Amino acid sequence: MNENKNGYLFEVSWEVCNKVGGIYTVISSKVREALRHYGENYYLLGPDLKSNFDFEETEEDDWAKMREGTAIRDIPCRFGRWRIPGNPKVILVGIPKKYNKDQILYRLWESYGVDSITGGWDYVEPVLFSYACAEVIETIYNLYVKPEGKTAVAHFHEWMCGAGLLGIKQMVPEIGTTFTTHATILGRTLAGAGMDIYLEMESISPQREANNHGIVAKYSMEVAASREADCFTTVSEITAQEAKSFLGRKPDVIAFNGLDMEHIPDLISNREPAIKAREKLLDAASRFLRRDFGPETRLMAISGRYEFHNKGIDLFLNTLGRLDKTIKGNQTVLAFLFVLAGHTDLIPALQCDQPSLYCNYARLDTAPPPIATHRLHYEASDPILQTCSRLGLRNTPDNKVFVIFMPAYLNGHDGIINMPYYEALSGCDLGVFPSYYEPWGYTPLESAAYAVPTITTDQAGFGLWVQSKGGAKGIIILPRKQRPMAQIEEDFYRILSDFLHWSEKELLERRATAREIATLANWREFFPKYQEAYEKSLTAAEERRKKRAVAEERKRIFAGAVSTQPHFRNFTAVVDLPKNIARLRELAYNLWWSWNPRALDLFATLDPRLWEETGKNPVKMLESVSPQRLEEASESTSYLALYEQILKQFDEYMEEIRETACNLSSLEIKCSSPVAYFSTEYGLHEILPIYSGGLGTLSGDHLKTASDLNIPLVGVGLLYKNGFFKQVIDKNGIQLAEYPDYDLSTMPLRLVQDDRGNPVLISLDLPGRTLFAQIWEVKVGRVTLYLLNTDVPSNTPQDRRITDRLYVADQRVRLEQEILLGMGGVRLLTKLGIKPRVYHINEGHSAFLIFERITMLMQEEGLSFDEACEVVRANTIFTTHTPVEAGNERFPREMMEYYFSSYVKKWGISWSQFWELGRKEIGEDKPFFMTILAMKMAFRTNAVSRMHAPISRRLWRDVWTGYHESDIPIDYITNGIHTMSYIAPRMREMLDVYLGMDWSKDLTDTERWRRVQEIPDILLWRTRYELKQKMIDFLVEHLSAHWPKYGYSRTWREELLTKINPSALFIGFARRFAPYKRADLLFSDLDRLDRIVNDKTRPVHIILSGKAHPNDELGKSLVKKVIDVCKDERFRGKIFFIEDYNIRVARHLVQGVDVWLNTPRRPYEASGTSGQKVVANGVLNLSISDGWWCEGYDGTNGWTIGPVLTDRSEDKPGADEEDAQSLYSLLENTVIPMYFDRSAAGIPEKWIAMIKRSMVTLGPRFNTERMLLEYY
Repeated sequence: MNENKNGYLFEVSWEVCNKVGGIYTVISSKVREALRHYGENYYLLGPDLKSNFDFEETEEDDWAKMREGTAIRDIPCRFGRWRIPGNPKVILVGIPKKYNKDQILYRLWESYGVDSITGGWDYVEPVLFSYACAEVIETIYNLYVKPEGKTAVAHFHEWMCGAGLLGIKQMVPEIGTTFTTHATILGRTLAGAGMDIYLEMESISPQREANNHGIVAKYSMEVAASREADCFTTVSEITAQEAKSFLGRKPDVIAFNGLDMEHIPDLISNREPAIKAREKLLDAASRFLRRDFGPETRLMAISGRYEFHNKGIDLFLNTLGRLDKTIKGNQTVLAFLFVLAGHTDLIPALQCDQPSLYCNYARLDTAPPPIATHRLHYEASDPILQTCSRLGLRNTPDNKVFVIFMPAYLNGHDGIINMPYYEALSGCDLGVFPSYYEPWGYTPLESAAYAVPTITTDQAGFGLWVQSKGGAKGIIILPRKQRPMAQIEEDFYRILSDFLHWSEKELLERRATAREIATLANWREFFPKYQEAYEKSLTAAEERRKKRAVAEERKRIFAGAVSTQPHFRNFTAVVDLPKNIARLRELAYNLWWSWNPRALDLFATLDPRLWEETGKNPVKMLESVSPQRLEEASESTSYLALYEQILKQFDEYMEEIRETACNLSSLEIKCSSPVAYFSTEYGLHEILPIYSGGLGTLSGDHLKTASDLNIPLVGVGLLYKNGFFKQVIDKNGIQLAEYPDYDLSTMPLRLVQDDRGNPVLISLDLPGRTLFAQIWEVKVGRVTLYLLNTDVPSNTPQDRRITDRLYVADQRVRLEQEILLGMGGVRLLTKLGIKPRVYHINEGHSAFLIFERITMLMQEEGLSFDEACEVVRANTIFTTHTPVEAGNERFPREMMEYYFSSYVKKWGISWSQFWELGRKEIGEDKPFFMTILAMKMAFRTNAVSRMHAPISRRLWRDVWTGYHESDIPIDYITNGIHTMSYIAPRMREMLDVYLGMDWSKDLTDTERWRRVQEIPDILLWRTRYELKQKMIDFLVEHLSAHWPKYGYSRTWREELLTKINPSALFIGFARRFAPYKRADLLFSDLDRLDRIVNDKTRPVHIILSGKAHPNDELGKSLVKKVIDVCKDERFRGKIFFIEDYNIRVARHLVQGVDVWLNTPRRPYEASGTSGQKVVANGVLNLSISDGWWCEGYDGTNGWTIGPVLTDRSEDKPGADEEDAQSLYSLLENTVIPMYFDRSAAGIPEKWIAMIKRSMVTLGPRFNTERMLLEYY
């Protein structure tokens, strides 16, 4: 937000972006002056009519928090700019569905005595609107004004916004309030009824008259608002008298209405635009009235509200009728009535696209032309038409005065003159505004400003102001106050008669003087009065604050009894950081540092030992480091230099506007309507353990890349209290599962709270109960991940445990998790005001979001079930990751019926229709597949590799009966990885030099990747050696920490460590220990393996890591088998297993090993991404031909175990043995010999050449930047 010494100004009116009357002009014309004083801290609030003129929704940083804050309060808002000079910020506010009007009206009665009982919808609607505005202002106050220590004024216009002022006094008494009445509701009503309020003002009983005229509610609201305002203002002296008599309070400030004269053309110095406008008016009149009007025709215009008496329309027409009968010779007058009235379309005679054809048609019509250009709603009773008929103003050839009544809004597209109002006005010779009741009079002021001689009255605020300035020849003031109507009509007739005899010279002189007086009514001159009002409001608010502070202090005096029961409250204490390094916390809570590791130096250097003890966790580090260390850092020149450098880099990243090749415009993806990405797990960093394996790291990489590409995207997931599980290996090599209760306060996530500091909850109706969930947010660069967690006091103990564990075995809990993820996720987005343009379902776990969206569309949009399904299908993307049916989520019939029977009833469909959404085949005992639900309800389904697509089509061919397998609508987008999250800092530095500093901003640039060939072999080899040494250090650290549990003696431990040879070839295998991954393929022939790893001239080390699902007994037996091999005397010190596989372990291995081994059983590897993570680190792939490697391998950039495949293929019996033999042969005859084949300089040149080839061919293709560009 911009700094502004004047604080914040909120201005509320029914006429913001909604042209009804003069208040629209008041606000729109003074915008630039308000902006001059308040800048970007000036906010306009108006009603959301869904068709607000000149409003444009915008994407701005300020709006994000406000949109979320108002959505949390269930207040519908649109945020943007008003397309007028100054382009001010506007918030359009809708009426919240949560409002119970009777409760709000009762609250206003109870607190302020507002009598709303007789108010109809024309009263209730603005009351609810303005009350909602008060809530919006309170939200902004809590989010921005209060934290910044600023002051704020809320300015409300007219009784329609009075409830907002009263609401502000209750919600945020710290805000100063200003209330402006432009015309009292009672004064306008009585004047319109023919009462001479100025003559009888002292004898009028306001309450009685309000009751007599049915405006008690509106009048009561106006009285309360004017009474309770910190500063009450009005727009003229005449309205001040009215307010004092009718509202009981004399205005504190009289603030005249002005214009922004700098934006009004000077039509004296340049008459050309006005002359052209006059010609257009004459041409339109000629077509409409079917006769020619020469240049000598005099043009008059009256405009404004359709208040027949108050605006003097009656007087104008009566005088025109008399003038029509007295004009001599060929003199003609055109009188335009630009008065808005209820209408439909143009009259039939004007509904012709070609004017020449119209003219031919019209001249055949012998009927007299009509008065109105458009068909009116109530023509038979319309006062203008009735009066014209009575006076003989029928636009016949016998008339001298011709009347054209234009009830349409003049926006340049009215169908007859097709000019905006001001352009049409400028073409006139006289502006006629003989109002009886005109608190100010914008229409005569605007007329004068456009150099049109103008008639006003002494009962108009503007007319009195002109008199106070000594008058002007171009402004004719008609005396009306306390005079008989006969005298008024006589004077008015004389003025109009004189006008017809003005010479061109006199007309021009009067134009000039009219313009001259209008220049004095400039907002530059008048706005200081509003500033005076705002100062008075702030002074009153400050006095109120002081009184409240004294009252609060008195309340603190203890006057109760001592309780024997303790009362506990939850709170989180945070370390107070020195001011000049206070943004460390902001950095700690944004996972941007996870792929910009230099930022972590800021935390590590505070206390290196503590940094290791806290697990290299920036959040935990900040809350653990001593105040003395923080003070030292804040005074250290070198530390502050690093701090400024990193924060500058962070700010540049966050503020960067980056163009992408994404098809965002056609999808209409923007910050207010982003991609909503749903996944059950996210692997972002090891300190946020809400992931299990590849699906999670892919999801995390998806978010990081969306941030890098600046793709508007939000993630939705679950926050697991215990994560997946912590793997522990006992001394017998058995995997044990532990479920630690993670401390959320030490993680880079924050509870989403409303602007009052209360946690935001969503709720879901489950059978027999309501489930509540809190929302947590994780900042991932420019992207936000929202997580739901059910551990809240309002839930039952059982429900609080729903989000304890990832991939829990209990199917009922699993189903409730997925209901929460999908359906709760949609409610989360709705709660935060996020309206996704695209829903991306990543694997089937979140597919229940489809059910929630269908329900919302049926309830809120009134769609049928089938229509709602089509809308949902139109913007849903589904990615399937599992190539075998057994791995796809499904739930039994009885469980689905228990949880979703109410939805079947609600949707009005049969059970057979419901089962059709998710069944693979017919049968009472057949399960409901989440994958099928997602595929059927997505407009695009993607497999995750070229090989995976035909496998998926074959797997689900029974769902698409009647389709040829190749026509089944499953395409593919091959998975990738977020390169910068896995590349070693040392390797990144080298690539910065040879690929260019900004190479990471365009990872798909093949030409740039070719520059890898320019890296000197010796430099690449040394870099690889450094990375290997770092990995060995990590391995030694791990072994040192865990050796006792394996039953090793101290002697064994020392022997183990001395056997680690940095010169050896290191092979890495790390992934989920599912049987199809074949972690034991390498151990098929231990004798042969013994010869390979224990070759004294060509030593080999193997490092393995991975977890088996706690319920996967086969997987756990594989873990034990690997541990047993590690303990085997032949392999002790040569083969290692690192327990509790996580992102940290993976990062060390993918950066440090020489070869990455992948041995899945075909075709069960849908894609696989671990091998992609090694590429940028100069590690080579040795893999089965499956998943992504079928696309990546070209014969020169790694090795394929077994047959090289490019099409679908399933393993035959004996494949395990064949693949094992192929693996051993490749190691013995190709991989190991190439690694140890050194030049005279000791460099394996062929190995280095293959590394470069791997980086050049795989680097630009297998990354998530390419992947997201294909998705969006």
